[in-house]
Amino acid sequence: MKKFTAILAAAAMAITMVGGTLNVSAAAGDTDLTIAVDTDIDTLHASDFSTTIESSILNQIYDTLLYMNPDGEHDPEPRIAESYTISDDGLDYTFYLRDDVTFHDGTALTAADVKFSLELYMNSNYQGDKVTGLSSVEAVDDYTVVCHLESAYSPFLLGVCQVYIASEAYYESSAEDFASSPVGSGPYKYVSRTKGSNIVLEAYDGYYRGEAAIQTLTYEVIPDQSTTAIALQTGEIDFAEIDSSILTQLAANSSIHIEEVSTSGFSYVCMNLDTEPFDNVLVRQAINYALNRENIVAVCYDGEAEVNSNICSKDRFGYSEDQLQYTYDPDKAIELLEEAGIETPYDLGTLLVAEKYSNLATVIQSDLAAVGLNVEISVQEFNSYLTDLTSGSYDITVLEMTLDGDTQSLEMAFTTDYIGTANNARYSDEEMDQLFADAQVETDTDARAEIFNQIFTKAQEEAIYAVICNPLTVYAYNSELTCPEFAFEGDYFVYDFSW
Repeated sequence: MKKFTAILAAAAMAITMVGGTLNVSAAAGDTDLTIAVDTDIDTLHASDFSTTIESSILNQIYDTLLYMNPDGEHDPEPRIAESYTISDDGLDYTFYLRDDVTFHDGTALTAADVKFSLELYMNSNYQGDKVTGLSSVEAVDDYTVVCHLESAYSPFLLGVCQVYIASEAYYESSAEDFASSPVGSGPYKYVSRTKGSNIVLEAYDGYYRGEAAIQTLTYEVIPDQSTTAIALQTGEIDFAEIDSSILTQLAANSSIHIEEVSTSGFSYVCMNLDTEPFDNVLVRQAINYALNRENIVAVCYDGEAEVNSNICSKDRFGYSEDQLQYTYDPDKAIELLEEAGIETPYDLGTLLVAEKYSNLATVIQSDLAAVGLNVEISVQEFNSYLTDLTSGSYDITVLEMTLDGDTQSLEMAFTTDYIGTANNARYSDEEMDQLFADAQVETDTDARAEIFNQIFTKAQEEAIYAVICNPLTVYAYNSELTCPEFAFEGDYFVYDFSW
């Protein structure tokens, strides 16, 4: 069965007023960093996590075999593996490990741990897509690992470069502690967590690449964006991913740096295809035409997003201008509803959303009402919302999701095996399943592009989702903090930060 990825103590500051603007400066020699996140985590399990916030924190605690820039323009950089080879038939990937990597408890990292970690991902209901096609793993000796594939799979290296390497011995000693108090292989070790409040990490002095400049790293849970804006300006926090609602306020402060990063993430209306009337393609098409995407981007994202009705972002492999783009056409929407036998006004049921998407829900509610489709908005706490979403206990919803890596990862939104995880529409179609299976084993670039063209043409014509846009990831941070250029997708590694 295929699995799911998909995918939330302040630094000492000196605060002065300059020209009427609050100015935040890092104290000399500061080695602390505080990052705001808008939701709490549920787990720190190395393979069974499901949110971007959990992934961001795990990026600091764990390391990977190799590092692959998400823009795909560079060769993989060595991490735990100092080199690798690929067999001529593309079925065997051999990784040669460094001999100086240790876990945070001081034990040596060996090929047995890499084998354990890869097999952990193979059995994960959350991150199994990272090792799609992997048949078995062989630890040849303490520092050599061979991955055997079922068939040639071109994105395999990209996926395996996102596998966190964990300690087999620690997992066997306590599976519960493994998920709640991780012992990693990366630059930061876990210190503590106060549920609903913060997670504290500190630099690991035995990290093989050298000790990090930032010594103490604290993630503060701050659900409210206005509070985050104030905390950034007063120096209570140093770094945060922010919503566009506070962008103008922070951009006016010269002590805060704003960084906008393009991603393949998408904002979308998701309909439960197991329920009426969403099982009718004409209704789904009508909803696509009813959405004023330009207005949604202006009102809900302050322009910080690219309008796109296609789940495949325009910079992603497989996108084509020939694939249908839905435009704002309320007359067409009304016509399609009439053709579907829908008499308006019509009650679509409940528009279920997590709190962070309530403003987006309000605008969409208005767009739908304009063509005679009424919804009642229900706002839930994020984890409760996620439970209802994945179990199919909803009518219609709106949210954002990122399925990064190779375009193959978008199979999680469309194929039968992912119903109950990232296939939130609960869409099942044998032809679509087969197309993604064909793309998985196709090694010719042009042929693979054509398969993806068929996939996204079909997805658009059947209006499986009503995609709105590709939001930019926006970071705000203290201007005295040095951060490297953020790559496409916006992943960050605090190891590279310094004051």
